[in-house]
Amino acid sequence: MIAAACLTLAFMQLSIWARDRTRLAHLLFAVLALTVIGMAALEVQMMHAQTIEAFAKAQRWIHVPIFGAVVAMVWFVRSFLGTGRLWLAYTVCALRLLSLIVNFSSGVSLNYREITGLRQIELWGESIAVADGVFNPWTRLGQLSLLLLAAYLADAALAAWRRGDDEGRRSAAIGGGSLALFVLAAGTHYGLVLEGVLTPPYLVAPIFLFIVLAMAYELGGDVLRAERFYRQLQLGNAQLRESEERFRNMADTAPVMIWLAGTDKLCTFFNRTWLAFTGRTMNEELGNGWTQGIHPEDFDRCLRIYGEAFDARRDFTMEYRLRRHDGEYRCILDSGAPRFAAEGTFLGYIGSAFDATDLKQAEQRMRLVVEAAPSAIVMVNGEGRIVLLNAQAEKLFGYTREELLGRSAEVLVPESLRAGHTGHFHDYFQAPSTRALSTGRDFLARCKDGSEVPVEVGLNPIDMPEGMCALASVIDLTGRRRAEAEAALQRDELLHLSRVAMLGELSGSLAHEVNQPLMAILSNAQAALRFLARDPGNSDRIRHILEDIAEDDKRAGEVIRRLRALLMKKQIRYRALEINEVVLDVLGVLRHDLSNRGVAARTELAADLPAVNGDPVQLQQVLLNLIMNGCDAMNGALADRRLTLRTALSADGEIQVSVTDRGRGIPPADMERIFEPFVSTKAEGMGLGLSICRTIVTAHRGQLWAVNNADRGASFHFTVPAERGPSDEQPGADRISD
Repeated sequence: MIAAACLTLAFMQLSIWARDRTRLAHLLFAVLALTVIGMAALEVQMMHAQTIEAFAKAQRWIHVPIFGAVVAMVWFVRSFLGTGRLWLAYTVCALRLLSLIVNFSSGVSLNYREITGLRQIELWGESIAVADGVFNPWTRLGQLSLLLLAAYLADAALAAWRRGDDEGRRSAAIGGGSLALFVLAAGTHYGLVLEGVLTPPYLVAPIFLFIVLAMAYELGGDVLRAERFYRQLQLGNAQLRESEERFRNMADTAPVMIWLAGTDKLCTFFNRTWLAFTGRTMNEELGNGWTQGIHPEDFDRCLRIYGEAFDARRDFTMEYRLRRHDGEYRCILDSGAPRFAAEGTFLGYIGSAFDATDLKQAEQRMRLVVEAAPSAIVMVNGEGRIVLLNAQAEKLFGYTREELLGRSAEVLVPESLRAGHTGHFHDYFQAPSTRALSTGRDFLARCKDGSEVPVEVGLNPIDMPEGMCALASVIDLTGRRRAEAEAALQRDELLHLSRVAMLGELSGSLAHEVNQPLMAILSNAQAALRFLARDPGNSDRIRHILEDIAEDDKRAGEVIRRLRALLMKKQIRYRALEINEVVLDVLGVLRHDLSNRGVAARTELAADLPAVNGDPVQLQQVLLNLIMNGCDAMNGALADRRLTLRTALSADGEIQVSVTDRGRGIPPADMERIFEPFVSTKAEGMGLGLSICRTIVTAHRGQLWAVNNADRGASFHFTVPAERGPSDEQPGADRISD
């Protein structure tokens, strides 16, 4: 075990000295470790000796490695600490040499003048041989050399302590002080054995093992530094490279191709993954050999990028085609970065590369898909710069690809929205997900000419080789908004025509409504003229007639106002309305028609209802249609021709309006179909009335539906949301009228 440990340490330190011959301390340590191996081997022979001759021979030769160990230790301390008295060093070495000469010329060995016998003792569970005999008096010379060695070591450690900084003092204490302590302990132990105080055996190798370990601990820093540097830089650069062994182990297990280059731009290392890809040896790839695999069309560009980055000491990334071991050229994405020593000295470059062919093919397929997309597509990287766009994006924004690629995406954002764009962009990349970009209103994009267009933007995160990107799908809403405006205009025209058609059906009743007050006005005016002819001085009678004329004029004006509101084609305007007033206005228009049809209209209007937000004309149109349908449903009924109009506040807080008739009801199969366009249960009906009514109610965020009554007839209900505000009140007592 001692031999194995010393052999390992000797090999490590000898390797360091072989790379740098100026490191004499490492060579001396290796010599010391090798001498301890010799001591251990000879002590094993002594322990297992069967004869006195075998034991004596091993003991005699063990003093050779002891001599080497003492000499190596003396000059190790001199080299490592840079201290120690030379005369004392020479004295120690001379005494140890004299001890070695006496060892081979006097008695059996330096230890014994004569060995009389061997006996077996138990040591650590094993039986070993020890000698009995007469000690050699010259052995005191060996003891003296050990004492002088301990003095030399202690003196050197003290001198290093006095002159050194914290690091020097630590080295002095550990390197010199511990060695002196172990040597002194070895000499003391040997002396006690000679004096008979301690029982043999006297083992040398374990004592020297501790000395080796103490020296190895102090040299550990040099060992670690040796592992970090691989070899000296070329062209006379005196600095060492990183430990090739550790780096090679890491690099060879990496899934990517790794390379190293020196300060002269020549490559000095390729990992196992690179060599497996190219199918070439390390020697073939070193220097500029690797460039033989570059595709001829990429050769000049590749070397230019590499050289320019190298000269500027900056990072670089480049793509090129490299020949694989099977002869196929594959797309390689290669990135490099400069290496610097701790003090800032440039050491060369380190880089990694991987086969991006499959990724490039997938990217090309994605580009084809993007290019074929019917909407504008823009890809933005994590820095907010545009890296991809299609032809539709060029068409929408008015830029060419060259003008947009590499620019900030903010160029497509109106200036009024740019302040918040940066924050939204950062938030998205913190938690990327597929979602729509919404600001609560139409999002506007800025074109090259400065115009702004409404757009709809959808975002999708895309993981690209250069990092996370956002793929934005941009849909121009200009056409959609134009179509929506046209559809709204057509819908308004249809609603207006529907009202006109409905009022056409009521033309006779409406004419009567207008003619009645006009006839009253005419009669009162003629009566006033006759009265003036007979009695011009009676002003009270004239005043009464004029009041009747004014009242009849108001009646006629109110009828005309209602007709004008229904017939006028104007923009839809939502405002706060009292739903009960809407109901009463409609009944005012239909009063004469209901009378002619023999229909009795009954109202059950809830009091103190909250206002609703709506267009009064459109809500009147819904009620007109529902009331007229209810009257048509009761055609042919001889009795109980009642129509009931109700308003109430629902449990959901909505205003509900109901129109109930006593007609024939609705077939169950047609309960939903009647709201479809061009579906009617009346032979003369066009089937548009209820469809238009549902469209209007839906636009008011309400619902329209129909149910059959339990006994007779049907009821149509529609809801509209109530306005919420501090003026909302709970409904009070209902107001019922006929």
